[in-house]
Amino acid sequence: MEKIKILHRTPKGKIIGRVKKQPRFNSPVGIKLKDRVKKIGKIYDVFGPVEEPYVKIIPYSEDDAEKTLESDNVFVMNEQSKKQSKPRKKGRK
Repeated sequence: MEKIKILHRTPKGKIIGRVKKQPRFNSPVGIKLKDRVKKIGKIYDVFGPVEEPYVKIIPYSEDDAEKTLESDNVFVMNEQSKKQSKPRKKGRK
């Protein structure tokens, strides 16, 4: 899991953070609680320098946004990559 440094909240409710390497769009963002990780939003946009890009996070709810701003343990969660099926070979039937 890639750690996100939370910077601030935009007037429209999005959260701006900074990461060490570029995450994928729509990656889930989680907050580490005592013994589990809770999903609080998703990556909406990645911008800025390539070395340490900024990310825009859309929180799922107002409560999630508040928890994110108060916490130091915010992460980009690893998604299971979807296996692409092999195309069918056309041949004899």
